[in-house]
Amino acid sequence: MAKAFLHARVSLHWGFIVRQLGASAAQMAYVLPPPPTVIGSFANPLARLLGAGESIDPRAGRAGSRFMACALEATLAAGAGLEVKGKIGVAVYGEPSRITATLYKGGTDYRKALKEPPYLAADRLLPVQAVGAASAPSARLDLAWLLDVDKLVKCLGPTALAVDEDLLAKAAWSIYRVGSREGLATVEDAGAYSEGDLTIIGEGGSFKSVLYQPRECVNPTGITVAVTLYNEDYREASYYVPSSVGGPSVLSPPREPGEFVLKSMCRAAAPKNKPELALAFKTGG
Repeated sequence: MAKAFLHARVSLHWGFIVRQLGASAAQMAYVLPPPPTVIGSFANPLARLLGAGESIDPRAGRAGSRFMACALEATLAAGAGLEVKGKIGVAVYGEPSRITATLYKGGTDYRKALKEPPYLAADRLLPVQAVGAASAPSARLDLAWLLDVDKLVKCLGPTALAVDEDLLAKAAWSIYRVGSREGLATVEDAGAYSEGDLTIIGEGGSFKSVLYQPRECVNPTGITVAVTLYNEDYREASYYVPSSVGGPSVLSPPREPGEFVLKSMCRAAAPKNKPELALAFKTGG
């Protein structure tokens, strides 16, 4: 089972928050969950099913945990998109979430602050972390993750020997949040597909999808909006997302799946029974 494709359609309770690793303030909001957030939504329940913890591992670098680092390494593509012809759109706005540390300050810091002018003391006692939130009450999102299972098993070692299509399907059904812990979600449909259940589209081919696609891999021929997300390497990248109306900060559910043509050194994969979930990915270069 070299490749596997996981899918979940989730209903958001209010929206989602994406916290950016390595950033401590003024974190952006995103119109849709970026690829690492999508991967994490699947990887978190998969790790739990395998008995792996979420503890931070310094060796994992920006991925935070060893399991997430392996999940990212095994990823071929990941994407998200609004349900076609849905009634709910996604609006993004900056909602500063202020973290007040006054109660945890003490000793020298606290004594110094008491003697300082308010404009200096506030900075010492009331650090602020601005976290962007996406408002999307009851929005339905399709999430998809295409991965190299052999690479995941090799990276994780004995922990992942039990990974098979059945376990991956259970992980997809077990998604309970998108993004940070506040982003609760309910799974309405889910599944996992082995390589034999996938349709592979070669470079130069065309396909339709409800999911956003990396700009480096496709040219859109249908109605799409260009948005900036961060990719699997945590670098900002441009994506085309199907949307009936909207812009980089507000999307409406597409009336039909977006239409795309693959560029050189790129392919796309989709479950044979769900062709509208096609994901484009790089094959070289």
